[in-house]
Amino acid sequence: REQKEKEQKEREQREKEKLEREKEDRERKEKEHRDREKEKEVEKERENKRREREGGDKTPAEYQPRAKSSKDKAEPPPKKRKKWLKEVLSSSSDSDSSPPSDDEGPVRSGFNNRAMREMFRSYVEMLVSTALDPDMIQALEDTDDELYLPPMRKIDSLLSEQKKRLLRRVDMSIQHQEALHIFPKMTADPLESGAVKVHLGGEGYNRKTLNRVKRSIPKQQDLKLSIETCRIYTLYHSLHHYKYHTFLRCKKETDSIEQATEDPGQEEVVQQCMANQGWLENLFNSFMELLKSMDYFSRCRME
Repeated sequence: REQKEKEQKEREQREKEKLEREKEDRERKEKEHRDREKEKEVEKERENKRREREGGDKTPAEYQPRAKSSKDKAEPPPKKRKKWLKEVLSSSSDSDSSPPSDDEGPVRSGFNNRAMREMFRSYVEMLVSTALDPDMIQALEDTDDELYLPPMRKIDSLLSEQKKRLLRRVDMSIQHQEALHIFPKMTADPLESGAVKVHLGGEGYNRKTLNRVKRSIPKQQDLKLSIETCRIYTLYHSLHHYKYHTFLRCKKETDSIEQATEDPGQEEVVQQCMANQGWLENLFNSFMELLKSMDYFSRCRME
């Protein structure tokens, strides 16, 4: 018995040391990333000063600023992606204080571009890391992370704004809103009367950390709705639980990689996920389809 307890303690100690190493590696890489970005900015500033010294007051035509066309904004060169993403995130505060009108959704107002893809990629990488480390999001919040938090907050804000747009156009009771919020799973069965029976269920989860939580709530709740109301509720439910649903898809992918590889490190799993371009493209397309569905709904209500 003492031997078993000793072995158990040794296993726990090894696991603890492994988690600590992974955390240290993650923090070290984030610091290295920030340092590289700072070095690039310093080098760029030096280059600009050198050009000014060599060219005097006259700046060569290739360096002269020019008005950016809509194409320039949508397709920044690869070397400027990080800076472009930073600019998009910093300027997004305008949209928070002055959201687009109901007839100008995120897709129609120019969000479907390279900057959105870069932001979404960081969002997915954060969710993949969270699937491997349940404390990831809280750790990012505690350290005020500059790499993953801005994209996460921007996309969370975008989805929240879409929910508000939808609620401004439909009459949804508080009771139904709460039911849609509580249950992450939603299925629908047509009835002979032409109505739809909606089943709400699934385990509760923490909206901030995405960890599952035990709640003293019914395991399932049923609603009888018209077909049109069911479509609206489905859209609202998808917007509200998008982050958690995408997290589950990331969790499924990380589980698959861990099963196929013998004892892979956390960093290796993240790299394999982010190298799977087909999987990333499917996630991005699903995200854009959700936003397009919201745009289509808004246009139909306007007509």
